[in-house]
Amino acid sequence: MLQQLLLNTLIIGSGYALMAMAFRLMHWVSPFFNLTLGASVALGAYLGFALIPVFGVTAAWPIVIVLVAAFTWALEAFIFKPVRASGASPMVLLIISLGLYTIFESAIHLAFGPQYQTLGRALDFTRVAGIPTTQVVIVGFAAIVLGGLSFMLQRTFFGKTIRAIHDSPPLANLVGINVPRVVMIVSVIAGAILGAYGLCVGYDTGMEPLMGFNILFKGMIAAIIGGPTILGAYLGAMVLAGAENIGVWMFASQWRDLVAFVIFIILLWLRPRGIFTQKPKRTECRV
Repeated sequence: MLQQLLLNTLIIGSGYALMAMAFRLMHWVSPFFNLTLGASVALGAYLGFALIPVFGVTAAWPIVIVLVAAFTWALEAFIFKPVRASGASPMVLLIISLGLYTIFESAIHLAFGPQYQTLGRALDFTRVAGIPTTQVVIVGFAAIVLGGLSFMLQRTFFGKTIRAIHDSPPLANLVGINVPRVVMIVSVIAGAILGAYGLCVGYDTGMEPLMGFNILFKGMIAAIIGGPTILGAYLGAMVLAGAENIGVWMFASQWRDLVAFVIFIILLWLRPRGIFTQKPKRTECRV
């Protein structure tokens, strides 16, 4: 029982972690709750549903990932960037992203219908050690993204510019960093991650028009629980998934979200900066 609980936590938590890490990366350079990230996951799944029967799996996957990355870039370049340049507050950007997500969700309803769809018919996944290959891919992909983003942020010049923007956008502009360009590049990276994850979700659990918001909501919670780092987002996703699985084990599947949110509130009450964030050191001022 414990082994299965830990395995389910790793699988579900890896999915949450992909959204949490993409959300945290975007939030570092564009600090508002961008709800269109959920649309990117749904877009990846439904583009796969439309393109895989036409182009085949090998050709369709990179096409889908590029198209979703272009989608997130276009939203940033033509909508969020001009609004941000006009001096709009994060709340205005949040409302705009909510409107865009609603439009996208309605378009999915019109184009594909409200019923569940699946990509499982297009590709027959085998099993690895009794685990569906799709879930193995999700776990491995989350680990690769964690390692790749951590390396980028800590070891590359571009990662240092992201950290500089996160610390102080005005100061980053002052030292010559092209903040809008960095934001657009980050949006492309986040879109590619979420597009690939959307394809995996389409194979694993199927898809429906509301899928994006649920995935986004869990990812945002995981990122908040873990604190303002990529590693914290990953670990926060594991904590959230573990709480959900304990709720299912102790009660029933319909209590999964309730137990998770109760633990979420308790953790934020105890550690409002995130459970994997160090408390700021006190500094004394001596005269």
